[in-house]
This record gives sequence, C-alpha cells and structure tokens, in this order.
Amino acid sequence: METAERRGSDSVILIGLLGGPFALMLWLGKGRLAWLYLLIQFVVLGLVFAATATGVIAPIVLFNSLSITLFVLSLPVTIGALIHGMRKRQVWLERPWYSRWHVAIVVPLVAGLLIASGVRDFFYQPFSAPSGSMVPALMVGDHFFVSKTAYGYSRYSFDYGFDFSGRIWGTEPERGDVVVFKLPRDNATDYIKRLIGLPGDHIQMRDGVLYINGVAVPKQRIADFVDEKSEGSGQPIPQYVETLPNGLSYRILDVVPNGAADNTEEYVVPPGHYFMLGDNRDNSLDSRFAQDAPGGGVGFVPYENLIGPVALIYWNYLGIRIDDRLQGYPQK
Repeated sequence: METAERRGSDSVILIGLLGGPFALMLWLGKGRLAWLYLLIQFVVLGLVFAATATGVIAPIVLFNSLSITLFVLSLPVTIGALIHGMRKRQVWLERPWYSRWHVAIVVPLVAGLLIASGVRDFFYQPFSAPSGSMVPALMVGDHFFVSKTAYGYSRYSFDYGFDFSGRIWGTEPERGDVVVFKLPRDNATDYIKRLIGLPGDHIQMRDGVLYINGVAVPKQRIADFVDEKSEGSGQPIPQYVETLPNGLSYRILDVVPNGAADNTEEYVVPPGHYFMLGDNRDNSLDSRFAQDAPGGGVGFVPYENLIGPVALIYWNYLGIRIDDRLQGYPQK
C-alpha cells in the first residue's frame, strides 16, 4: 500500500507566493488543479484588461508598476489556491514527476519566459508612452501593444544581434499609422509618431496646416482638449480633427498658434523613407526637425527602422480612461 506525507504549511505558502497557484498545485501533485488555476488566472486578468482596453472601466491603478498591479490583481486567486493547497497537502510518496520542487518552479518559469519572449519578439511587443508628443491619441502613462507582424521583420525588430538588411515578409505601412520606430540618428532609441508622408510625397506645414503634395489636409476645429492628469494644469488646449487623403481622421492639438514648426520648408520624402509627425504638434520632436538639427531631430525614417503600428492600448498608470482613443487606427 502506498504511503503518504503531508507537506509543511510554510512550504505551501512559500511555493504558492513565489510560483503562484500553477506551481503550487504541480508541487502537490495535483496536475488538473494546476491547469484549472492557471485558466482562472488568465480569465480574471483577461476580463480586467478587456474591460479597460475597450473603455468599459478606467484602468485599475494600484501602483505605477504594471507588474505589481498584476500581482495584486492575482492575489484573490492566489489566496484561494493557498487555502486549497492547505487542504491538499497530503501527497503520495510515489508522486508524479512534475511534483518535484525544481520541476514545479523552474519548468513553468522557463516555459513562461520562452513563450513571453517569443510573443514579444515575433508578434506583439509592449511599449509605454513616457511623453505627451502623441496626445490625445496616446496619453502619458499608456501601455500598448505594437504589431511586429504588420510590416514584417528587420534587424531592428529584435533586441539581439540579427544583422541583415531590408525586411523579411515586408508589407508597406499605411498613411496615418501610429508607428513605433528606431530613431534614425542612433538606430537604438524607440520613438512613436504618426506616419504622414510616404516615399515621394511633398510635405509642408503652412500656418499650422498640413499640406501633402500641395493639397491642404482638412483641419476642423472641435471642442478644446482638457486633461487634468497627465498635463497637470487642466487648461483647455485648442483641438482639431485632421482627415488624411485616405479618409483616416484623428485629433491633433495646437497649443501655440504660429508655433516654431507651424511653418516649414517643403520636404520631399526620399525612396524607402517616411515622414512622421506627432499629434501634439507644438510638443513633438518629429520629421520636421532634421537629424543634424540642434539638439538632434528625427528627419526621414528608413523603412527598416519601423518596428510596427500600435495595435491595442490596454492600461494607463495614471488611470486615464482609454475609451475610444484607438477608433480610426488602421487595423493590422
């Protein structure tokens, strides 16, 4: 007859807190319960982020750190698993292979890291907005996913040393995409702007109006923009809707009438390059400023420097509602 032993309560708590419910149940030899708790965690967190990403509720902000917020949101499931684990502490000595502590802890951790790394490198990479250059489309504190498959892959799509030229499975971006790219002057810093000019386009700003190939982009005045949280002052800012030649509309801010970059020379976008603008026009370092400009600019952005377009905003560490800010973004 098989004999059994009871795992120590201190060990149950330690494994449960360090490895989570999945690792705890594996360690106790309860494989089905391990997968059940993992599913419950995914469902709970998925519902929370689905609610925030669609604007049903404001983002839940417990700490400025997303990882700590996720940990706290998972605590009810973890506590439930700890209580359940205390009742399931009796395990057979001839227990399953996965109940060894090094398997229960290390294997799920390594597998999780490999899966997360694969998703990040090849499918959707998370980024955050540290500045207000893309307000109101992207607010300070926004966390969002960028599609890595949208334009294919270049050497700048990966954080480790793949050195090749051009793009693999490359597709052309669309005018109006909100794009993360590597800053051309150092090929390392991540920037995010709206793609306005395609190769061969003539781009110019005249009295704050955007011209593409000699034609003014329609600019309609709408209600002032007021942001109490990320901008701090809560002062109204003139807000407009621009509509690009392909029909895409989005909101822009014009803080300073006749600002420093409201009147520019005419830029001719070279082959294989793109022209980028920030939606917060008077607070954006973008393609209006050459790479050799004082303090450094963006200039024209090479095709291979593009990482991908914004696919989904899912959290804001200031608790700013996401609402419909992604409406009108090209879907990739």
